[in-house]
Amino acid sequence: MRCPHDGSKLEPETYEADIEVDICGECRGMWLDQGELERIQATVERDYSAELGQVPDKTRRAYQAARQMGGKDLSCPKCEGAMSKVEHGYCSQIVVDVCPSCRGIWLDQGELQALEVFFERFQSVGDARKGFWGKLKELFTHEQA
Repeated sequence: MRCPHDGSKLEPETYEADIEVDICGECRGMWLDQGELERIQATVERDYSAELGQVPDKTRRAYQAARQMGGKDLSCPKCEGAMSKVEHGYCSQIVVDVCPSCRGIWLDQGELQALEVFFERFQSVGDARKGFWGKLKELFTHEQA
């Protein structure tokens, strides 16, 4: 497979949990086959606590996402079909290139890490909500007894 940006050969590399991804040695972009992003997301091996402690710069991200959406469409490194640009994961402001045919994902340098931080942040908000509602339910149930 070849990089959709510069045509360099993509090399297999183990990322997390023995998940093999294909990386461009020049631009450090990354090809993920269908299901690999979900497997990486389900694994927590990297420490993003410093990034999670920072307030996200939504304005900068919105600007970057708008610029990416207006950029040229890429060809899929696997099947050579046209890929679509999509914002991944519920208002993440992270634009990725997805192949509608083989369902693979092209990530530019840094996008996988940005997605992992987004997923961890989203998960922690969900856990906090469960905790709040769980405590509220527990309090209500305790008062009924």
